[in-house]
Amino acid sequence: MEQTLNIENKEIRLRFNDGANCWQTKTIIDNFEIELEIDIALHIDKEVDWTHFKDFYSFINKENRLTDLIKDSKQLVEELGRAFFRDCFENVADYKMEFSNSIYYNGKTDGTFVQNGFSYSLIYNYWTKRQDGIHGDEYGLYLVDIENHIIVGAKRRQC
Repeated sequence: MEQTLNIENKEIRLRFNDGANCWQTKTIIDNFEIELEIDIALHIDKEVDWTHFKDFYSFINKENRLTDLIKDSKQLVEELGRAFFRDCFENVADYKMEFSNSIYYNGKTDGTFVQNGFSYSLIYNYWTKRQDGIHGDEYGLYLVDIENHIIVGAKRRQC
């Protein structure tokens, strides 16, 4: 399955990945090459509202919004990584969080913080480079949850 959208004179093609049960595309947002996913398991509604998705894309792609959110969320997500590994922190003391250039679009907000807004998550990786290679949390994704432009939380998702 494929969904083609025209957003601000730009063609966005999302393909449905049956194995992952999600819509996926690669696109440029705020000068970042982004992998954008709509994971059906995480999506708030049963069906994707493509008009709302188009509005989200226009919203996130303006006013250096994504750049600012990445900068503002980095310290929060680093603290989450430290908290998760607190019992063996000496093993990961040199780890760092890095934005993975991926976003989960979750649909409309549930109204807790913003009515009828955009719910999405920035995805981070926790890793380090050492003499014997690159080490990281290979079983977890670190998500910063956002409603419109308000950071509402951070969590680790087991994969």
